[in-house]
Amino acid sequence: MESAVNRNTAFVPVFAAILVLAGCSDGIDNSRLRVDVVEDSPREISVGRMPLSPTSAYLRNATAQGLVAFDNEGKVVPALAARWIVTDDDLGYIFRLQKTRWNNGREVRSDEVATALRMRINELRVSRFGDELSKIDRILPMTGKVVEIRLSAPIPNLLELLAQPEFGLTHKANGSGPMTAERISGNLQLRNRLEESNGAIALDENRITLTAHSPSRSLARFALGQNDLVLNGKFEHLPLLTATNGNEAQTRFDAVPGLFGLLVVADGPFLSNSSNRDALAMAIDRPRMLTSFGITDWRETLTLAPETLANREKLPRPDWASLNAQDRKARAQSTINAWEGSGGPVRPLRIAMPRGTGSRILFARLRTDLASIGLEAERVTYAQPADLILIDRVADISSPGWYLDQLSCRVTPICSEKADQLLDEARNAGSREERIRLWGEAERELIATRNFIPIANPVRWSLVRDGLLGFAQNPRGWHPLQYLGRDPT
Repeated sequence: MESAVNRNTAFVPVFAAILVLAGCSDGIDNSRLRVDVVEDSPREISVGRMPLSPTSAYLRNATAQGLVAFDNEGKVVPALAARWIVTDDDLGYIFRLQKTRWNNGREVRSDEVATALRMRINELRVSRFGDELSKIDRILPMTGKVVEIRLSAPIPNLLELLAQPEFGLTHKANGSGPMTAERISGNLQLRNRLEESNGAIALDENRITLTAHSPSRSLARFALGQNDLVLNGKFEHLPLLTATNGNEAQTRFDAVPGLFGLLVVADGPFLSNSSNRDALAMAIDRPRMLTSFGITDWRETLTLAPETLANREKLPRPDWASLNAQDRKARAQSTINAWEGSGGPVRPLRIAMPRGTGSRILFARLRTDLASIGLEAERVTYAQPADLILIDRVADISSPGWYLDQLSCRVTPICSEKADQLLDEARNAGSREERIRLWGEAERELIATRNFIPIANPVRWSLVRDGLLGFAQNPRGWHPLQYLGRDPT
């Protein structure tokens, strides 16, 4: 493990030297902001290519709003729709549109919005939203300014779904804001739209330059004063923050809900045994692993869905949760010894993880924990055959069903068909109480299956220049561009 940690930190002197030489820029011009979005392999920004890259998602969210959106605090707020009501049976959502215009100057009509939304939903039925979208029955323009969505079964978190950047709408390639984008001297620049009383569309003088860069380049640019905000930092990039030292006060962490842990994706003799999978979960010293990164916003988890999640039944933690780390490992070691006594040696477990220094550190800790119960592990990429894969995924919606859907038989051979069936029944449930009960039964089935080993909540971070207006930490880790540079009052 020692050599792995040394390799992880080999880059630190060079990177730190950049910071010492450059220092941090004093002051900020909120009328000319520069935003970098971290991408491990930056690609061309395209709002039409699915799945959206992180930078493309920010661009689509800014230039093609949906019926609703997230504000800078992560709350669902009006966008194309000024207000909405939900019918008593929870099967109808009626949206009254704002008086606004597409970027070509045409006033937005309900028939155009309904058509654009139908087309968008058809495109997204094969995406990660597909299961939820299956319950959308019809989208109807009611009058010039009203759109109704009819459902075949309630979708409790429909508004959260529609606020995702993928649901931003266009008409004949025209969005409706709240921003517009253009290339100027090779740079993508965004400006807020200002609709005037005569129907004309003016543009705010403030500009935001949006770019995608690798994590090391984004942080170096921040140190050199070449950007004002860095978004989409993940756990594998955390050692870069440690290397910067001076940026600690400008780092903002979003402790977001979602899944961070190991999904079992191979069904060989050893991993097909649920007791062996449970032994892996017991072996991981989560507090020690997370404190390797030196942040306090990262918390261990032992359950599939967050224990505080709304509409989730209160389910017991694993029976070993009350044991200390030493006793957990002793119990896990006993399980492994019994298996090897009858089944023979266990080959090294292949664990797929993202690239990055933080990923190497996490794997070093994980490998040490597994070695303590007599197991070997090797790190592979996501493109290689693996036995377990690290999932680091922010929840799209605040629903127990989202968590269960990520662990279904569609994604791993170690699964529960009964849990999948219960999840389908929950989607068709006619009442909230019935839905919660079915979600609870499905989660119990998956707990017994032990196909996922929770480690922690996901974490996202940003670097924020002192004096930047409009940025707010929030539980979604999502920071809309249209609020930046503006006084929140």
